[in-house]
Amino acid sequence: MVEGTVLASFLILFLFLKKTQKGTTAKKGKSPAGGRKLEGNLEKMNQLLKESEALSLDLSQTLAEKRELVKKLIESLDGRIQNLTHLLQKIEGKIPGPPSEPGARDGNMQVLEMATAGCGVADIARRLGLSQEEVQLILDLRKITASG
Repeated sequence: MVEGTVLASFLILFLFLKKTQKGTTAKKGKSPAGGRKLEGNLEKMNQLLKESEALSLDLSQTLAEKRELVKKLIESLDGRIQNLTHLLQKIEGKIPGPPSEPGARDGNMQVLEMATAGCGVADIARRLGLSQEEVQLILDLRKITASG
C-alpha cells in the first residue's frame, strides 16, 4: 500500500515535471524567471512528495497496530471459546441423563450434583423429569440440613 502511494506520487511528479519542461523549452531564451518558477515548482513537488511519504508511513504504522489489535482480540476470543468448551464438557460430564426409576436418595443426589454444577432449577427439573417445586424443595432441604 505504501509502495502504491509512493509510486502515485512519483507519477504525479514526473507528469508535472514533463509539463513544466515543455513550457520552459518553448520559453527557453525569453526569461530567467521561468527557471526560478521551475525551481519553485520543484520545491513544492518535493514538499508534497515528502508529505505523502510521511502520510503513507503513518498509515502503514496505524494499519500494523490495528492488525496486532485484531490478532490479540482473536487470540483472546479463541482462549475464551476453549475455556467455555472445557466448562461445557465438564458440566455435561457431571450432569447425568434422566434416570430410569431412581430411588429417592439417588434422585436427590442428582439434583444436588446438577445444582453444584451450575444448573438452574428449571433445567434440573426438565432434565430429571421433576417439577420445579420438587427440585426447589430438595435444594431448600439440603440448605436447612447443611446449616443445622
